[in-house]
Amino acid sequence: MPVDSFNIGLQNRAFRYGDGFFETMHANGLHVQFVDDHYQRILKSANILKLTLPDYFSQKFLEEQIAGLLSRCKLFQAVRVKLTVFRSGEGFYVPNSNVAAFLIDATYLGKGPYELNAEGINMGIYKEIPKPKLPYSSIKSMNAQLYVLAGIYANSNKFDDVLLVNDGEKIVEATSSNVFAVKGKTVFTPAVSSGCVEGIMRKQIIHIAESMGYCIVENEGIDEHNLLDMDELFLTNAIVGIKHISGFEKRRYYRKNAIKFMKELNRIAFNSKQD
Repeated sequence: MPVDSFNIGLQNRAFRYGDGFFETMHANGLHVQFVDDHYQRILKSANILKLTLPDYFSQKFLEEQIAGLLSRCKLFQAVRVKLTVFRSGEGFYVPNSNVAAFLIDATYLGKGPYELNAEGINMGIYKEIPKPKLPYSSIKSMNAQLYVLAGIYANSNKFDDVLLVNDGEKIVEATSSNVFAVKGKTVFTPAVSSGCVEGIMRKQIIHIAESMGYCIVENEGIDEHNLLDMDELFLTNAIVGIKHISGFEKRRYYRKNAIKFMKELNRIAFNSKQD
């Protein structure tokens, strides 16, 4: 159905309580990149939130539903696919059902392969509300108030994006991305236990860096002052792949490692060599 014809009732738990999660995927040519990893994270997210997915909700079913939607909409190039899963039925804080309902929508992005941003982004840090380490901190919960407030802060202070800290005052992620820092042949990224989202692209970049001989250090978050000593900073998510950070405070960063990682990422994701 057209987006503007979709309506939800006042008793919808996604609207009333943010009771659910979402999964954002990158598709090209009717196929979702890294779909196995996405499906496993969907299962994990549902389990954490005590949501019961329908018996028919297999990976094959998910892929067929997405392909059917993209085909009907004639979206054959790069597309953002968003799966929203929420608890159906009514009830107050105690739901009368744990059965999950879901919605899939798609938005055209443009070209197929991931493209590294030519102009790096300028980052700040949002410290007003630390991200707590909760059992559902690693999933894409529908309760996104922290990210909304961080986005408002970034916009008000003329940053392209901001880094978020956990309750230990360690940097753990950005508003919609995981964060990586590179020093020589060592790649640092916050561990999932630090409170960051367990990103699909995060997983791919760790594997790629390891295959290229880099040492991977997953820590409980990155100290702010350590960022100034790094050679390179970049963000990752399933839609853009890698996003180069050019500036933090007065420090400027290279992007040579991001270029190498992006080239390999496109080879894996689209089974083609990129120049």
